[in-house]
Amino acid sequence: MSFSNFGQDKHQSKPKNNEKRSYADFLIDRPCKDQAQREDDVKFILMNCLRYRLRIPTELKFGTEVNNTSTNSRVESVYDTLMQVIDQFDATGIVEIYRLLLERRSAVPLFLPKSKLHFLGLLRHVILPRINNISMGDDKSLMRVAVISCRQRNKSQTCDFLKNIFNINSIYSLDLDNDNISSETMLAEIGCGCIVTEESGSQIIQNVLVVHVMGDFRPLWPFLRRFADCFLIEDSTKESESFFSSFWTKNKKMEIDLEDVKIGGKTKTPMGCIWKPSTDESISETKEINGFPHLYIEDELTGKSRNKLKFGIVDYMKKSSNNRLTLCEIPILKDEGYNSIDCVSPIQHQSKIGESVRNLENVKKNKFLLQKNFLQEAKHQEAKMEHRLNETRLSQEEDKIKILHAERRNKTRQVETNSLLQLFLSFLDNKDPCSRVLTIRMLEKELTERGEKELDQLLTKVKILTNLFNEKLVKKVDGKELESAKENLQKAKVNLIESVLNMEHLWRELSHLYTDTEPEKRSPIVKEIPRLAAQHLMDGFCLELVDGDSNMIRMDWINEVLHQLGQFIKGKRIFVLSVMGIQSSGKSTLLNTMFGIKMRTSVGQCTRGVNMQLLAVQGRPEYDYILLLDTEGTRSPEFHGVPGSEKRDNQMATLSILLSDASIVVIPGENDAAVKEILPIVLMAYQGSQLAEKNGGRLSSRMFFVYNRIDTKQKKKLDTIIQTLGNSLHETFTQVQNSIGNESTNMKSESPFSDFKLISSDSSGSDVCILGNVNKQTKPPGDVPDEEYGEELIQLREHIHRRVTNVEGNTKWKSRSVGEFSSYIKNVWECICSANFIFTFATVLEHMTFDKLDLEYKKIERKLAEAYEKSFAKVKKRMIESSAIKNSSESFEDFEENLHSELDENLIQMDLNKEVDDLVNEKSREKWKLQFENMWESYKRQQDFNWKCNLKNAFDTIFNYEKRVEEYKKKMRQEINEFFKSSTNADVSKWTKAEKNKIFDEMFVKHLKEAQKEFPRKEVTAETLKVYENSTAIKNRKILINLNLQEKNKEEKSYGFSGVVEEFFKRQFPSLFGIEKKQKEKNSVHLCAESVDNTIKRIAAGKFCYSDSIISEMIRSVDEEIKKYKIEENSKVLQLHEYGMRLTIDLMENIERKWERENSVPAKLESNKQILRNHFMMVSEGVAKTKLFASNMAATLEKSIKPAFEKEMVQKTFQGIRNERWLYDARIMQKHMDLFLIELLEDQQLDQVLNYIRYPEEFYAGVLHRLIAEKIVNVDGEWRSFINHLRQSITKAAAVRVDKGRAQTFVVQLRKEFLEGYLQNETLGSVFVIDCSDEYEDCDNEETEEFQKACLTELMQVMDKQASFQHKTNYSEELSPKVVEYMITLNDKAALPRCSECCRCCKSLCIEAANHDTEEKPHDAIHQPGGVAGQGYYTTDKLVPTTCSQFYEKDHTFYLSKDDTVEYKYRDFATVFPGWKDPRINEELPLREYILANYNEEIAKKYNLKPADDIPASYSRDLSSIKEQLERDIEN
Repeated sequence: MSFSNFGQDKHQSKPKNNEKRSYADFLIDRPCKDQAQREDDVKFILMNCLRYRLRIPTELKFGTEVNNTSTNSRVESVYDTLMQVIDQFDATGIVEIYRLLLERRSAVPLFLPKSKLHFLGLLRHVILPRINNISMGDDKSLMRVAVISCRQRNKSQTCDFLKNIFNINSIYSLDLDNDNISSETMLAEIGCGCIVTEESGSQIIQNVLVVHVMGDFRPLWPFLRRFADCFLIEDSTKESESFFSSFWTKNKKMEIDLEDVKIGGKTKTPMGCIWKPSTDESISETKEINGFPHLYIEDELTGKSRNKLKFGIVDYMKKSSNNRLTLCEIPILKDEGYNSIDCVSPIQHQSKIGESVRNLENVKKNKFLLQKNFLQEAKHQEAKMEHRLNETRLSQEEDKIKILHAERRNKTRQVETNSLLQLFLSFLDNKDPCSRVLTIRMLEKELTERGEKELDQLLTKVKILTNLFNEKLVKKVDGKELESAKENLQKAKVNLIESVLNMEHLWRELSHLYTDTEPEKRSPIVKEIPRLAAQHLMDGFCLELVDGDSNMIRMDWINEVLHQLGQFIKGKRIFVLSVMGIQSSGKSTLLNTMFGIKMRTSVGQCTRGVNMQLLAVQGRPEYDYILLLDTEGTRSPEFHGVPGSEKRDNQMATLSILLSDASIVVIPGENDAAVKEILPIVLMAYQGSQLAEKNGGRLSSRMFFVYNRIDTKQKKKLDTIIQTLGNSLHETFTQVQNSIGNESTNMKSESPFSDFKLISSDSSGSDVCILGNVNKQTKPPGDVPDEEYGEELIQLREHIHRRVTNVEGNTKWKSRSVGEFSSYIKNVWECICSANFIFTFATVLEHMTFDKLDLEYKKIERKLAEAYEKSFAKVKKRMIESSAIKNSSESFEDFEENLHSELDENLIQMDLNKEVDDLVNEKSREKWKLQFENMWESYKRQQDFNWKCNLKNAFDTIFNYEKRVEEYKKKMRQEINEFFKSSTNADVSKWTKAEKNKIFDEMFVKHLKEAQKEFPRKEVTAETLKVYENSTAIKNRKILINLNLQEKNKEEKSYGFSGVVEEFFKRQFPSLFGIEKKQKEKNSVHLCAESVDNTIKRIAAGKFCYSDSIISEMIRSVDEEIKKYKIEENSKVLQLHEYGMRLTIDLMENIERKWERENSVPAKLESNKQILRNHFMMVSEGVAKTKLFASNMAATLEKSIKPAFEKEMVQKTFQGIRNERWLYDARIMQKHMDLFLIELLEDQQLDQVLNYIRYPEEFYAGVLHRLIAEKIVNVDGEWRSFINHLRQSITKAAAVRVDKGRAQTFVVQLRKEFLEGYLQNETLGSVFVIDCSDEYEDCDNEETEEFQKACLTELMQVMDKQASFQHKTNYSEELSPKVVEYMITLNDKAALPRCSECCRCCKSLCIEAANHDTEEKPHDAIHQPGGVAGQGYYTTDKLVPTTCSQFYEKDHTFYLSKDDTVEYKYRDFATVFPGWKDPRINEELPLREYILANYNEEIAKKYNLKPADDIPASYSRDLSSIKEQLERDIEN
């Protein structure tokens, strides 16, 4: 990687030349390649070493290396590289780099020579590690030493002073060791070290700030003399270069004294130690030269001389005054043109922060009212779950929650004015990223410092009460006394928890402020809070996912934040990694080291709730970001003994593992008890993850175990730890199995950890990582990061990546979008909070898996439908061409064979079959394998049958109808020609127009009657009876169906429309359908009858006209259903077939009636009456044959243009919408429907809204037509294009020159252009199947040009008359229903309207496609609260606020009507309503809930019921928020 690309995220634009990189850029996660590969980017290597606390290489090589031989490589100065890295970043990045350097007791650069920037101001933002949260730039308490040298840089030993006297590491020393020092003549660094001395046998640690100058110190002297309490000077062996000869002369002393007089004060008296290298006898003496008192030492640098220097420094520091300036108050290198790096000054905000951050306990308890209120609600939510079977208690808790909701809403304005929140919001809203991050860090620091001071007494009290309680336990005092001690301890713990105020509490209050403020009342800044939260994550901060106090997720808040985050990282994918373990096990520390981050830890406690942090990723194509989840430690002392703490632990762990792609379990030390304590929780959580894999189609979270604080040098101990873990996993698995039961949990019989890689010999390939301590030692100066700890974690990081992303088995891991993750959080959290987590979670995941499988399966079905569609179009064109050939011998069977030959059989038999096979054999889909295989075989049969029917219909239309229509038209034209040739009609010029019309009408009626006689209306009943008489299935049954239907048909027709007729049919067969009042249990006959009804309707759907083959298929299918239900009693078989026959006749009569109105020969002849009349008039006027021919062609074209365009638009529109999610995804369509309802509500049309909810079929059709119409947007453009191509086709056809048969040639060419040219229009092609023989031969007698001109002129005049559409919107709306009809005709299951059935109880529309086979896919719905559709309780007449799904879970009962006396169980739903699934989909419908909650009185009045009095508090939503979420869901 070249440095030019460093930090540039693959999804971020490249920074401008002057734009510095931020702290978030510093955190970008990249694969850490083996450094032996000689990465070109030495800066990248150094960055990794800093971030991951790795050992900094002694040398950095730039270039390549082949076979251990350097080729074109050079060694880079480590210090120069460090300065280059620093120069890439803004203040936020530099602060982090400095923090990491200081953490390892390394000095940091004071300035950058090339950039002329110094960092004294920036150091105010740098917190010194290990020293009570002290700011390096603000500190005045620490002793200060300046280390300078008068020797040549390559011989200087000042780095040795830093290391051995002050315990500070200098990056510069690495360059000295390699003789590769920087070319800069003056460098300086500052570090925080410690001087270790002993006094009375005790070790004394004295912290000290040290400035180390490398090179020429003279320009820095004005800064150094104001900074240093004392100096440590390395003197030169050359007298001319010595300190007192070359610099600190008498004149220099006088010059400095004069400067002090000018500035009105006196700086510190310089003093310290001077060491001069010498091989002679050692000298050690105290001197004062030119007013500079010092300890002078001359010898070889040894341990003894170092000690002398150390104690000398200590002595001089004791003598120094404490009159120190802060670093930023000291000028530095002004004369050299240096400036301070641009960063926000803490002084600007300190007063505001100081005013706001005070009395935090009072703020938390009395000012942050919203989270306090929400904490109360959480307790009531918990009580609701605990008493879920007690309806009275449930209602009471709901009432209390509603009151709390109202209180929160009322308090939002008061909370918004809180000064601390306003300050925080002003920081968050800062448009300058650098200032934003730094000011937030300042606020965080102040909260921490103030919290430590204020909580000290509370912490002490908890410790005292804990010790007291333990003492009483040991002494075994009486129960009352022990209980009192326990109660006091619990109160103290609760008080401590309630008094803590940190950054998460600020965010918590803001989250409630946003969600509880009514949208229309939100101020501009409040509206921005979710975006600011997402920005906070992007800036590299963490954010709370689970409220650590209430143990709740505010889903409406998290949804908003993640939506905004999704806008920041649109289209990007995430990998989720969580960490869990017992409290204080080092979870946050592990993440901080593994990813170089700063997970927040709270005052007085460790991580609370679940915090999430986002990191950008480079070099890992599988995902773009990592989302880290840091989970609250289990078994935390502050919750020990507090009611519900165990449940809290289980919920946290379960959430952490279920949400993540990988989970790390941290176990401190070799404590076997800790292992056994954490493993049951992990196993329970992991079990849910297994359910997710089994039922949800996503891989289980990969589990990794990390042991820390282990002595890693003892090999046997490591093997023992791994062996103990393996045993513990097995034992705990068995224990959990026995305690909760195998069946209830769906746990596998083998351990879920059986595929763990417990490899002690290869740590890089093991799922168990064993670490030492994060620091080398616990006490200074050895309390620095242990590089081996970082190296092991880097290996673990890469191992986790490989294990998760590698394909194992049939399922490949897939990253998620932020939107997908947000939805999954919602599902998981709702299940965790449910009464029966395992049951609920399994159900939710099962639905998710099935929906995904179904969606992917429909895509394969679509491929087959498209293949048939294309093949059919080609064959139909051949039919049209063939029909133009006189005496064509091609039969229907020929074209049927053509259809199958056009259809790529390999596509079906190999490719698509294999796709289906691969699809159903994926992991977690086993239970639906057979169902989908059967569906596929059935679908192939259906497609073959449907397209065969379509082909037969096309054949009959083209050869038996359209061809005959043309023959009748020709016959009539010939008769007209002969009529006017006759001598008896020679004086035709004297006829009036009325006389001509009368003669024409008589002539037309004669031909029409002839056509009606040749093509009488099809007697569907009689034809159907014939098929039944000859049916093999009926004959084999040896049953006698009543074929005398004449009287019955009259009775049926008196009922009007088909829906009523169907009900009439069913009443005629009571033994098949029964009377629901008396029939509580449905037997197989009733179920079979319902199935027969569904089967016939499904086969009839989309059929154009009657066909014997359709009737035969219906008989066969009905007989199959009878066999399936094992109905053997002859009387029942007879009734089932008779019912099927009567329903078939009714459906087919309606289909045939509609078809004949538009397509029969008499009807089509009737539609050509005006064209024939025009022909009659022109012949009567003696119009020449060419003119006559051209006029007839023009009339034929004019009549067909609009229908041809319409058909083309229908097909184009369908192709455009067939992949729209609202067409094939019922949930997305539901959202569109709800958006339309919101429009009506906003327009005060409540009654219309309620009608649509009550009668969803009509409503759905309206919304579908509307959505389709919205896609028909460029009607004018399409029309102009159509007309232009039509003109081109006409021009091309007219250009063909022949001497004979001109008329027929022109017709053939027109047809060819329309069919095979650009238009590819069947409608236009079929109308020009015209036989011109023996009719227009006279056209051959005219000049070719005249004939061409006449034809072209007439047809172009028709084109000129075609006006553009005046009402485009109306046209789109008119076209929509025709698109729907076309869809149904094609019968592509992946692109069909929705089923029209709705739930008999709550009126929710079925989510399956129209005409679905209920045997394969029963009706199913997302059930809405029944009351919104007018459903009331049987006993109280109150509106029902509950859904069918919720009633199903509670095992409630229902009645089919008010007059019913039979009670049914929701658990028998599928039996009571054959063809329906049990109501198991339990998904929220926010708008329907809102309508019920807000229009309770109005709905009750409309349906003559009483208002619901137990509407859940969760139904009280905000309409604008619902609308926004619906729009967002549709967009995503």
